[in-house]
Amino acid sequence: MLKIKYDIVGSFLRPQEIKEARKKYFDGKISIEELREVEDQEIEKLVAKEVEHGLKIVTDGEFRRRWWHLDWLKEFDGFTTKHLEKERNGQVNKIELGMVCGKISYDRSANHPEIQAWDFLYNLVKKYPGVEAKKCISGPNMILVDHFLQLGLKEIPYYGTDLNALIDDIALAYQEAIKDFYDHGCRYLQIDDTSWTYMIDADFCKKVSDLGYQKEEVLQWFKTVSTKALENKPKDMIIANHFCKGNFKGYPLFAGLYDSIAPIICQIPYDGFFVEYDDERSGSFEPWSILKGSDKTFVAGLISTKNPVLESHDEIKKRYLQAKEVVGDNIALSPQCGFASVEEGNCIDEEVQWQKIDLLVSCKDFL
Repeated sequence: MLKIKYDIVGSFLRPQEIKEARKKYFDGKISIEELREVEDQEIEKLVAKEVEHGLKIVTDGEFRRRWWHLDWLKEFDGFTTKHLEKERNGQVNKIELGMVCGKISYDRSANHPEIQAWDFLYNLVKKYPGVEAKKCISGPNMILVDHFLQLGLKEIPYYGTDLNALIDDIALAYQEAIKDFYDHGCRYLQIDDTSWTYMIDADFCKKVSDLGYQKEEVLQWFKTVSTKALENKPKDMIIANHFCKGNFKGYPLFAGLYDSIAPIICQIPYDGFFVEYDDERSGSFEPWSILKGSDKTFVAGLISTKNPVLESHDEIKKRYLQAKEVVGDNIALSPQCGFASVEEGNCIDEEVQWQKIDLLVSCKDFL
């Protein structure tokens, strides 16, 4: 159970100082150490501002990342990315997709960048009494989505066609990663996994069918690898799941209702579920009625990070109480996603971002 009433999903708009430093790094004008110094300074400012605005759970804003998911997945041996150009919303974007290139594993003896990032945040937050640090990483399903469904690859390097062996190794790698974060003091881990909402989108499901797979088959992959990844989870570590309907520079990627996936994902031993419900595209809360009376927390993502229009306090209260009627008292409130799934960020400005955070915190009067 998540012992929270309100929380954030994780990412924040990147400050200009980080954007400029990152460009200088990729242009060869500064070292990685100099880039890290800038990131450290901006993360310190961010955490101070999160606390100032009333957040009790804080993140580093994913300030060290280019992508919400790939920067983490690159920590695994046997995983790499492919650079592509793809048109979306009338604009050609440079994107990356992940692929398996060998045996998937996670080396706990390595000094992983994401562990270093966690250590910095964890030690930074110690000076704020009553405030907890949260680590956000992308989920195991994203490896399967990119390799098989996005890139459409059939063969698996090292594994051949043995999907079960790949799933087992992905799960074992996540078990090792979870232990690594735990040993470094992490007690609240959020696993972001939009794979579930890929599979509620009719257009994407047609693509899956065209590749020769069935929706039910793919959902079983997701359930199996996600469940196995949480085996041996430390008892005093909270692990929540977050998924939204995609978020690329503020634009959604998928549409559909949660009816077909909620009964499956609720069987996975997560402690809570952050679910997007910021507009009518999500439908009713009814698919999550299965959580009523359980020890799993439903976190209603009612505040949009894509739409610059600021919701009203009364509007959020009305929707929250509707959700509570369905899922019961074990409920919390959050934005529907982070503010910057990629480093370019969503189509809002920093002032609106913090107004949205203030709205979230102000809602504690009815939570």
